[in-house]
Amino acid sequence: MGGALRRLAALLLLVLSACAAPRARQKMSFAELYAEPGSPPAGVEAGVSRDEAGRGQFLAKKAEPLMDAPASMEFRAALAEFATLARAARTQVKQGSAMPRAQVDNWRQMNATLDAFLRQSARKTSSLDVVRARVTLEAELEQDARTYGDIPSDLADAVLARMELLAVRMAELRHLQLKPSKKPIQFAWPVDPVVITSVFGVRVHPITGEEKDHQGLDLAAKRGQLVSAAARGVVVRAGWNGGHGNQVVIQHDGDVTTRYSHLSRVLVTPGEVVEQGDVVGAAGKTGLATGVHLHFEIWHGGEPSDPLDEMGPTDSGEEPAFVQHEQHDTGMRKGRRPMLGRRPR
Repeated sequence: MGGALRRLAALLLLVLSACAAPRARQKMSFAELYAEPGSPPAGVEAGVSRDEAGRGQFLAKKAEPLMDAPASMEFRAALAEFATLARAARTQVKQGSAMPRAQVDNWRQMNATLDAFLRQSARKTSSLDVVRARVTLEAELEQDARTYGDIPSDLADAVLARMELLAVRMAELRHLQLKPSKKPIQFAWPVDPVVITSVFGVRVHPITGEEKDHQGLDLAAKRGQLVSAAARGVVVRAGWNGGHGNQVVIQHDGDVTTRYSHLSRVLVTPGEVVEQGDVVGAAGKTGLATGVHLHFEIWHGGEPSDPLDEMGPTDSGEEPAFVQHEQHDTGMRKGRRPMLGRRPR
């Protein structure tokens, strides 16, 4: 199986295993959370069989409906046509054959349709359309991976990129539906015990050797230690992000986000609503990291802020501890802010 199909297989494994990830408390699945009351299983309307749409079964009695834009009949028809053409293409080839040109063109046309769909604002997007699109694409990806021996790598990358964009769009829709709290956000520390190994401010990067802004706090952690959400919000990113490694980004009230980086495992998906204390991942050293730790950030309106200005006491009621890394002091200190580094210019 080629590299492109391996990427597709990895995606499908992630989709199928997402519900099995451990949580601090039970949460609704993606499909349950975004169900439309009384709607039939997702994907059936778009031409997807009930077996293929098994992951998209909507449990409306447990779901919290979104009061959003009306569904687009044109987009629904485009999804149905895409699924019909995909099935027809699979009947024309032997198992293990390369993907025929007709199906390649079908996928590319679907990608163009998705691009147009995603260009509209979140407020004009129907959550049901997003769910239909995700279920349809997941079902056809699975069937194509089982049927074809190869698929153009650029096409596979393009499909996976749009799958991620659909997840982000659903997260945006979920955030629009959350009732904003009138109280200031009270953040909780994402790991315990709280030992800060690098503070917010300008520092010399331990790997690149360059002086640059450190936009959060580094918190000591053991490999696999569970990392929890600092406050209630919606997951808008959950996956690889360059030097940050595996990262989770949560959107909170008032254009506030928290970021959790260098995770060994990500245990949430975009669009998921998490409560304060819910597990979002496990600590690690992915990306540019010299060792296992959690890099934690708080952003307001697109600008990073010092978490120490906003965080409360630890679970034990004590102030966080600090570890000095300078040659002249290798011990631990306690207090709100040691004399380390300086604020970003």
